Amino acid sequence: MTATTTITSAQMRALEQAAMASGAVTGLELMERAGRGVVDVIHAEWPGATRAVVLCGPGNNGGDGFVIARLLHDAGLPVQVFVPIGFDALFDGTEGGEGDAWDNARAWCERGTVRRTPDSLTLCQDGETIILVDALLGIGQNRPADAILESYWDMWDTFANVSPDTDVHCVSVDIPTGYDTDTGALLAKNPFEPDIIVTFHQPKPVHKVLEQHGYRIIVKDIGL
Repeated sequence: MTATTTITSAQMRALEQAAMASGAVTGLELMERAGRGVVDVIHAEWPGATRAVVLCGPGNNGGDGFVIARLLHDAGLPVQVFVPIGFDALFDGTEGGEGDAWDNARAWCERGTVRRTPDSLTLCQDGETIILVDALLGIGQNRPADAILESYWDMWDTFANVSPDTDVHCVSVDIPTGYDTDTGALLAKNPFEPDIIVTFHQPKPVHKVLEQHGYRIIVKDIGL
């Protein structure tokens, strides 16, 4: 991390709300910038990636994930998107809800599909470089996350036992799923363990804790 001070989840949300209320930026624009920031890191770190798996949660972090999926797809990378909870209308064919995350979910569905669980995960092939994107919960985390992670533990096992010739690299969007944003406390028995955490504007308190445990954190400017 290049910054030494942190910003709490409430402060970050207030900053975003103030920027949107002033007319300086829209929520969609902020989400697009965040998603592009993550994609820029992916391209820079793993230019030889062959596939991406994006896990999208029910809120704005999931909206960031849909942006990431769309941008990676448009850059020519095969992408699979999994949605454990929320965005139910994506599965029943109705129009769906309102808000920036929903707009980005629909934009993704013009390009690809969404799945409920990783049962239909494309099997790893020898020599692949797979990018796994954790866009499940983000800075709103302050409650136990085991329920949202449970269906993905088998996915972790699958990735952990792939061929030695297959590389799997994990990226968390803003906060790894399974940690409290403002305290760094564990919220899951098996939290997400990313190679890189991409956060926005300024580090959050949890990043100081994670950095001490060897996690790599990249802070991207989103114009706030």
